[in-house]
Amino acid sequence: MSEENAVESPLTSPAQPVRRIARARRESARASGTTWQAEKSQATRNQILDATLQCLVELGYTQTTTEKIAQRAGVSRGAMTHHFKSRADVFNAAAEFITDLRAVEYEDAVRRVKLPPGNTPTFESMLETLEVLQKYYYGRPSFIALQELQRGARTDKDLQSVLQPLEEVLDQRKSASLLKRFPYWADYPETSQVLRDLFFHSLKGVAINPTPYMKDDRLKKLHHLLATVAMMEMEKAYQATHDGQSPPRDEPAAPAKKTRKAGKAAG
Repeated sequence: MSEENAVESPLTSPAQPVRRIARARRESARASGTTWQAEKSQATRNQILDATLQCLVELGYTQTTTEKIAQRAGVSRGAMTHHFKSRADVFNAAAEFITDLRAVEYEDAVRRVKLPPGNTPTFESMLETLEVLQKYYYGRPSFIALQELQRGARTDKDLQSVLQPLEEVLDQRKSASLLKRFPYWADYPETSQVLRDLFFHSLKGVAINPTPYMKDDRLKKLHHLLATVAMMEMEKAYQATHDGQSPPRDEPAAPAKKTRKAGKAAG
């Protein structure tokens, strides 16, 4: 992994994607001629939504109340009710905020994966993709926050009606980010989709239930197996579009032959 991709642990590093989203919204507001008061109001709103995310992570869906969110955000109860009239309102807005954040974090994660040589994925790139996603996408606080919202949406039909289309857009944005980083997948859309589903649901399961034994060598073996299956599917897709030929493989460079010194050769 390149130095530009090396960062701290995702659970302790600054919330760069959150800042990027806030900055983008400020720039959009300025471009549309928004007043200073409106900018300040948007900043407070973002502050409340970020606090909602933190409360969902630390307290869970059922224990997250508007009072606790306001306290975490450092705003008055009046400011809280000015922006969000009810608990449902803040959760609906948080659903959009968090799914937007997840899309940005996914794009950041796939950018960490080195591009494989040539125009086809390698086992190493598959394996690195799994490791990067596990750490930098499923290891984020936003993942836990989204799971809490999904848990609430199971019985809250209003929240479900808000969250479901947002998750569909999130899936589309993740697909677009993947194709942008690895354009060769455009040639194998069905394989790309099924492998994304395999990767996402497998890694999600590990992240939802972080049992003590599913780490280190055991987790590496799971990643290795998933990468192996992915390469088998990729090879089948390649053969189907290349008259049964196998994808090219990068052979390790042959070691340079040693030459005897001129003096010894003359002797």
